[in-house]
Amino acid sequence: MSENFQELQKNVELALNQRRIKDAFKTLASLAKNHHDGLLIDEIYNLEFTYKSMLKYTFDGVSDPEQQKVYNNILKSCYNLSDEIFSAINTTQSNGIFYETRRMINKQSTNISSILEEFYSEQIQLKITDQANIQTKQNHEAIFKLFNCLWVCAKITSEDQEKIQALLNDKEIHYSIKCILISALTISVLQEFSEEKIIILFNSISNEELTINQRAITGLLLTLYKYDNRLFLYPEINARLSLLQENPKVNRNILTIIIQLIRTRETEKISSKLNDEILPEVVKMQPNLRNKLDLENLLGDKFMEGENPEWEDFFKDSPELMNKLEELTELQMEGADVFLSTFKMLKHFSFFNTLQNWFVPFYLENPELKSIFDQDNLLFSNSSVQKSLANSGFLCNSDKYSLFLSIPHMPQFQKEMMGNMFKQQLEQMDEIENSEKMITPEKKESIISNRYIQDLYRFYKLHPQHIQFEDIFNWKMDFHNKTFFQQTISDDNSLRQISEFFFKKGYFTEAMEAFEIILQKKQDNVEIIQKLAYCHQQNKEYNIALNWYLKADILKPEQIWTTKKIALMYKHLKKPEKALEYYSIAERIKPEDLYTQASIGHCHLDLKNYHEALKYYFKVEYLDESNTNVWRPIAWCSFVIGKLDQAEKYYHKLLVSSSNKHDLINIAHVLWCKNNRREALKFYQKAIVQMHNNFDVFFEVFNEDIPYLTQNGINKDDIPFIIDQLKYNIEE
Repeated sequence: MSENFQELQKNVELALNQRRIKDAFKTLASLAKNHHDGLLIDEIYNLEFTYKSMLKYTFDGVSDPEQQKVYNNILKSCYNLSDEIFSAINTTQSNGIFYETRRMINKQSTNISSILEEFYSEQIQLKITDQANIQTKQNHEAIFKLFNCLWVCAKITSEDQEKIQALLNDKEIHYSIKCILISALTISVLQEFSEEKIIILFNSISNEELTINQRAITGLLLTLYKYDNRLFLYPEINARLSLLQENPKVNRNILTIIIQLIRTRETEKISSKLNDEILPEVVKMQPNLRNKLDLENLLGDKFMEGENPEWEDFFKDSPELMNKLEELTELQMEGADVFLSTFKMLKHFSFFNTLQNWFVPFYLENPELKSIFDQDNLLFSNSSVQKSLANSGFLCNSDKYSLFLSIPHMPQFQKEMMGNMFKQQLEQMDEIENSEKMITPEKKESIISNRYIQDLYRFYKLHPQHIQFEDIFNWKMDFHNKTFFQQTISDDNSLRQISEFFFKKGYFTEAMEAFEIILQKKQDNVEIIQKLAYCHQQNKEYNIALNWYLKADILKPEQIWTTKKIALMYKHLKKPEKALEYYSIAERIKPEDLYTQASIGHCHLDLKNYHEALKYYFKVEYLDESNTNVWRPIAWCSFVIGKLDQAEKYYHKLLVSSSNKHDLINIAHVLWCKNNRREALKFYQKAIVQMHNNFDVFFEVFNEDIPYLTQNGINKDDIPFIIDQLKYNIEE
């Protein structure tokens, strides 16, 4: 078939999620027929026959207490058949690395049991030679085979499941091996559904080693997110979810990881900010850098303590850059991924050609680093620096390998500079991390899971063949909408934390969805209602936002913030009378509020009450003498009501401070109405030049103002004269 199999698979999955079983049968039957698989054709035929029979009994009025159970079994069988068909087709036809690896393993006739035997045989030999913590070339190959087999195997037996679980629980096996096997299970089940692999992930949550259980929870959450629509069909999975609900510690851990996964949506934004805003600004300031800073001592103790006054002087020339750097530091302290753009170009080393290395935890004994440690003048020759870097939570495992692998390619002076910098920065980072661990015992779990999520992010975004995998980090990460989440985490506080995180980061649609779930239980929570209204406002859904703001106002009347928001919504909805009504209430609550005074002026302006508008604009000018923006509406209102001298005065003030093309046109209007035609022509001409000599744009603005010109004494018949004269002036 010429159709795109990935699209077909999505369509079948969607049909089953929406319970359109007949549509799914039609596509699956066609695929099985074209694949020439007689067994699958028969399975689909028999299953569809059962479904048709169930429908017939239902519409014949036959009462069957087991009907829902039968339906669920049919639905589950459809999901399983869909998995089987697409797996079979892709295994024979796909050129992707996943299916190429599967074909290679199938050709070798290897299986999990035989590879596990080979692996344990090598482990025994290592123990005999006292090399239990060293990966020999043979052992490395055994791990490589085990990773690949576990990653691509279509099915695992219950015996295989037990053996894999035993290996993961074996305390004598190096933790790095177990880590990459958990990752193999994760990326495998994200490629193809497997109940058995999901159960192994569930079991691994209770593993005593943090690096294992944090990876297991992360992989499990991603898997449950992807397959949420079908999970209710698997009793054992549902039983495990119920057990999770009874474990508060794991629940807290799950919530932390969910927020970390949501935070990955910020990664590209952070990279863009760094590349597009911060680095260009730093480069632009480079000529001043050596003059204003003692670069030799830039990373000295005083600088680290924030006591170098020259640093502050340097940034006085660019306060926006300072704010951006502070924002970046704050994001880093929150656990945001701020190093993607730094390390994305350092994934070309041969180390990353082996897929499992994208998931191996960083440890100094890794044989891949041996050649680097054997070099003279090693950048990180100090063992304490090595350990600090290995344990640091500020770089993920993948980036640590990138850093170490790049050392041989650095000039000597760069090595020394980086060595000094990292030594001091790592000491400070260690101090911060250790203090946080003392304050928050669960901080270590958070650091480990965050590093792992960043490793996954790099794999799905930067692996040379990443396009062959579904990018899980393009998901909305709206766990609050998933059934498994509501089944596992039922406390309102957890959902509130998620909704507030979405809200803080500006993901208003997701925040809105989460707030609405909370409101189902707490219908009179004013703060939630206000935030829900604000989400709709940010999405420009002003009618809906208004309704929520009005509800908040009923529950907590005449609150200044809510009152002004109601007025603003009416303003957006082009209802200035209602807006004025609520701004007047806001004025009564807080008489000297500049925003309210200006907004009342705007409402009067919209209602063409120019005299009233002028009163409020003058009040704003009086209360805030530094506000030059208020001159513009003062000048306009003065012109409209015929106070031409006053209008001219304010337009001249604007021309001195900051004028735009509209100011130029408007002062020309005023001058013309005062019979100063020559000066008026000059300002009209300047406005056209600002409009890049686009007469159409100029005339569109000019024509809107004709009623005000005639109102101020301009003869309508004179308008063509000044327009033509203006055209001649421009041509000359």
